[in-house]
Amino acid sequence: MNEGISFPKLRLPPIQTTDLTATEWASVEDKAKLGNAILCFIAKGMPAHAWSHRLYSQVSNMWGFIAHFNQQCFGSLHFETTEGRIRFLEQIVNASCPGSPRWTWCDVEAIIQCRVRDSRLVDAYRLQEKQEMERSERAQLDALMAKYSVRPVSSGTGYLLPKSSDNREQLSLI
Repeated sequence: MNEGISFPKLRLPPIQTTDLTATEWASVEDKAKLGNAILCFIAKGMPAHAWSHRLYSQVSNMWGFIAHFNQQCFGSLHFETTEGRIRFLEQIVNASCPGSPRWTWCDVEAIIQCRVRDSRLVDAYRLQEKQEMERSERAQLDALMAKYSVRPVSSGTGYLLPKSSDNREQLSLI
């Protein structure tokens, strides 16, 4: 499992109750508190260990996400890899946030969506994914070069292959 990108400024300023509309089931204080918890989770790099039932219960009903089999399934899909975190953030950025804030959390969705988009977190995670891939490929190259006793030529333009220990001559076909 790899680390997410920490971006504390995403949380500032906190979501204010004055920016929200209460629903029949949630007060503006409830919406602000959980909205700020979601921002905090994203700002800390979306660590899988911090993915709580409280977050799952709300986020699985926002930005067009669907509830998965359970909290762990949702978390393992979105928060254990950089690819999953990108998928999660892209879902937030590309969602339409429909509905009325009197009946849904679309006001909270729109605020978080705007912050994620403006922070360019998706671009940062794509760069991280590219760097992870390069590290992985270089490690693979190093392992293969060691396995086959290949070493770089001093000019840096090629590789020197070991001389074959097989001294057999090619037999004439005639």
